[in-house]
Amino acid sequence: MSMIVHDFITTDFPVLKPTDTVQYALLMMEDFSVTNLIIVDGSQLIGYAHYAQLDDMNPDMPLSDLVFENKPVSVDGDHSIINALKHFAETHLDLLAVVRNDVFEGTVWSKDLVNALGNSTTAGNDGSVLLLECDIYDYSISLIGRLVEAEDGKVLGLWTWQPEGDQKIQIMLKLNIRHIDNIVSVLRSNGYRVLHHVNNKTSELFEDRYKSLMNYLDI
Repeated sequence: MSMIVHDFITTDFPVLKPTDTVQYALLMMEDFSVTNLIIVDGSQLIGYAHYAQLDDMNPDMPLSDLVFENKPVSVDGDHSIINALKHFAETHLDLLAVVRNDVFEGTVWSKDLVNALGNSTTAGNDGSVLLLECDIYDYSISLIGRLVEAEDGKVLGLWTWQPEGDQKIQIMLKLNIRHIDNIVSVLRSNGYRVLHHVNNKTSELFEDRYKSLMNYLDI
């Protein structure tokens, strides 16, 4: 299953124009049950219309009269959905613009990404989820794979993100086995800090701990 943003671009939500009115934007947000919509002028991302901001404004005012950030938050389509989820957590947006080379490419919805990550890490097969951290210069996909396989495990999925301004990288692993004490010990002895781990011993317990992990990530 692909985990890049581009594959989750949706056409289910309208994109606003600067000439649209406050009233129209509010009606669209109510109709589609979201708290924000994206404003685009041609192929350029202008910014976001927020329900809470517009609710007390003149309904006939065009959106072009709003004050926008010089560089509105957006995500590249080639980025991992983890990166997009961190943007969603930081901004509390429902919808996020996908932009490449300053050209608007589409919209992603936070719920689509959360569901995709949840299905990828919890669906069907037995296994475990590990959340690791290390210095960015020590990060090696091949080393992690070798360490896991040396303890009879397989990496079924791997997602990474780096908090802005931090020299550390966080790594989420989905493994095919649930008895991971040896893997945890080996990873720790090789410099990886294990922030959180979830064993899929029973479906209900796994789901509860998975939700705890999502809360830890604030997504």
